[in-house]
Amino acid sequence: MFPRIFALEINKDCTVADKLQFSDTSSLRRSVRGGVESSQLALLQTYIEGTLLSNMEDRWVWDLNGEGVFRVKDVRILLDECFLPKAPTATRWVKYVPIKINVFAWKVFLDRLPTRSNLQHRGVLVSDLLCPLCSSAQEDSSHLFFSYSLVTDIVRLVCRWWNLSWTPLGSYADWLNWFNSIRLSSNIKDLLEGVLYITWWSVWMFRNQLLFSSKVPRKDVIFDDIVSRSFTWCLSRCNCTFSWDSWLQHPYLISL
Repeated sequence: MFPRIFALEINKDCTVADKLQFSDTSSLRRSVRGGVESSQLALLQTYIEGTLLSNMEDRWVWDLNGEGVFRVKDVRILLDECFLPKAPTATRWVKYVPIKINVFAWKVFLDRLPTRSNLQHRGVLVSDLLCPLCSSAQEDSSHLFFSYSLVTDIVRLVCRWWNLSWTPLGSYADWLNWFNSIRLSSNIKDLLEGVLYITWWSVWMFRNQLLFSSKVPRKDVIFDDIVSRSFTWCLSRCNCTFSWDSWLQHPYLISL
């Protein structure tokens, strides 16, 4: 065993280059006992095998950005890449609606809402998987936001309001294909996307009120609420001014 001449408490001027000239175990306080310690030592030796260092003062180097300078941003990007869910489609963000609506639409896209189907997948005990709105199909995002008859009727009204042709939808993928086929200017199309996000959010609010509120919500006012909410939110976030009448009659002709 080499003498502990390279232990930091004895020789504080020792460099990493000096230590790598001798055995990896020369700085250990005791011999490796085997088992997990042996495997960890073998892994360490694999990592540093063939490493050549110049005889210079030790220093910290940050290699996440190639510049050697530490930045919190680089750590955040690394953590996001490791822990956030990956999707082939970029996150959609509409500036004309509140952040909470964009986040909600993001959860619809990722299928992360606490529907009864998702709760069961997460191990939550659910007494009934049927949709609380119709009691005829399992409650998942595809049913609740795309194929349920109430949503179909509301989206038909939105399409009639925007002078668009409606097509049956069964999932988010179907909706995205349909939406991408619409020919409008980019700003107006963003406005329409915000209205559709508000439609999903209004349906979810209606569902929650039906389950958790003592007062039974009304189906016949959902579309009216969508129109009024979208007018208020979009108007406050646009760089232009448009009237309530123009919003009701020709929202796709508004100059943004």
